[in-house]
Amino acid sequence: MAARRSPPPLYDVYLARVINIPPVQCHRAAATDDYKTKFLFFIAGYRPKLPGHCQWSLDAPEQDFPGAPFDLVINPISLPMQLAWNAAVAAFKEKFIAALVNGELIANGEHAATGVRRDLDPAEWTRTDLILHVRNGDLIEGRYIKHVRGSSNGDLIEYTQHVRWSTITLRAANQEQKLGRIDWDDWWKHEDDRRQQNRLPDKKAYLREAEPLIKERYGVNHVPPSELRRISAALYRGDPERPKRSKRKQPKLKG
Repeated sequence: MAARRSPPPLYDVYLARVINIPPVQCHRAAATDDYKTKFLFFIAGYRPKLPGHCQWSLDAPEQDFPGAPFDLVINPISLPMQLAWNAAVAAFKEKFIAALVNGELIANGEHAATGVRRDLDPAEWTRTDLILHVRNGDLIEGRYIKHVRGSSNGDLIEYTQHVRWSTITLRAANQEQKLGRIDWDDWWKHEDDRRQQNRLPDKKAYLREAEPLIKERYGVNHVPPSELRRISAALYRGDPERPKRSKRKQPKLKG
C-alpha cells in the first residue's frame, strides 16, 4: 500500500496551474527581458513588472497593487513577456482561484487568530480586498485607509495588511482516499468532461500540460507516459470510453 503523502504547498500548485503551462511558457524563448526578470517569472512565478514580488490581488490580479494612491516604479517588459503575463493572469483566475471557489481544490491553512489548522470554506476566497502571497501560501486582507488630517501635507493614506490564513496547502476535492495513486478512471472522466466543453488544449501540448495536473491531483511524483499517451490518443480520436490495456495471453502449458 502506498504511503500517504502530505498535500502540496500552495506554491507548488500555483506553479503547476499558472506558470508551468504551455500558454505561458511558449513565450519564454522570444522574451528579450533581462535574465533575472525571465528567471523570476518563468521559473519562480514572480510578477514580471515587480521582480521579487509574489503577491496577487484576488480582486484584480492583472494589476500591480490595484488602488494604490501613489505611483509605483514598474519595470517595463517586452511584448512576449506581456503575452506570457496575460496568459498567467487568465490561468490564475480560471484554473486556480476558480478551482478554490467552486470546491475543486480544497485549501488547508493555519488561522492567524487562533493558530488552529483546518480547511478553508470556499466562500473565504470570494471576500474582497484579499491578497495572496503565493510563495509563502498566505491569504492576506489588505486595504488602503484614508486618515483625514488638517495640515498642509494633505490627508494621510495608510496601507494595512492582515494575515488571515498562513502556510496554506492544497489538495483536490477527491484526493482524500486516492493520494499517492493515479485513478485513471477518474482522470478519464475529468478529461472527457473537458472535451465535451471544448476546454482541452491543443493536441501537441496535451502531454506537457496534463502531467503536472495529474501529479497535483493525485499526489504522485511519476506519471506513466504510456498510459497518458493512450488516454491522449483516445481523447483526440473522440473515443467514448477510456481505452483499456489489453491483457497478455498466457502461453499454454504443454503436457
